[in-house]
Amino acid sequence: MLTQILLTSVLLPLVLGIVIALAGKGASSRGILLTVLLIPVAGAIASVSIEGFPPFPPIAAKQKLPLLLLIGGVVFAILGLLLRQSLNRWIIALIGVVSLTAPAWWLGKNVLAANATKAMTLAVVLVIVAVEIAAVLGRRAQKQSPAALPAALLATAIGTALSAIMGGYIGMAQMNGALAALFGGWLLVRYIAYIRGDDEAFDLQGLAGLSFIWTAAMGVMMTVLLSPSATPAALLLSVLPVAVFAVLRVRNVDFIKQPRFLRPLIIGALTAIPAIAAIAIAVLAGG
Repeated sequence: MLTQILLTSVLLPLVLGIVIALAGKGASSRGILLTVLLIPVAGAIASVSIEGFPPFPPIAAKQKLPLLLLIGGVVFAILGLLLRQSLNRWIIALIGVVSLTAPAWWLGKNVLAANATKAMTLAVVLVIVAVEIAAVLGRRAQKQSPAALPAALLATAIGTALSAIMGGYIGMAQMNGALAALFGGWLLVRYIAYIRGDDEAFDLQGLAGLSFIWTAAMGVMMTVLLSPSATPAALLLSVLPVAVFAVLRVRNVDFIKQPRFLRPLIIGALTAIPAIAAIAIAVLAGG
């Protein structure tokens, strides 16, 4: 049992993240499109490996998740092909929120209609995600930064996984753990590239960044909808690492006086603070 969990929730998504980081290396259109497509698709593969192949058409909400991730990856890739020019940050944010709100209603309209707390929690999560997308993806930083967006999303996925465990939903804990491993695999490759001198190793712009944020947000959304007793405050804090990342990036915090190999680690630790608080709240509420 433990071996299977490690294979499906850790090893497989970790390897997928490494492969995607290598395939999407560089700032070429091909590399960006591969990243846009493959991050949600890798999430779908992880979901299927954890829960098994869903029936078609899917019935339960958890059976719909891999289909939604697959559709999301394809739609984002098509948008990337059709919209070659840079998009306005609010258009990107609108795409992100619509692509989360529509699935949320399809997956959990009955839950949202019957549970005002879950409806309010999900609404606040979507607002936070929209602002984060606009803040992070609206314009390029003035200079390359050792801050990595997937490091913030790694913290989000871990915080959400622990919130799901304490909230009584092991399935979403495994899924969010798999997303954390996926982001971790990508980060491992790009971190090595960064310490070897590639200042643009962590650069994610436009739909590539949206693909990462949307995939992580799908994990949070599913946990909000389906976890029986996850603490709303913990779930809200779990989505805030990207906000910390955005602030550090806008203010050009780069810890340039520190050794190169430490800079991404320090910034990653700072972005994880809200997720650490989320875990503490979830543990206290569940204990």
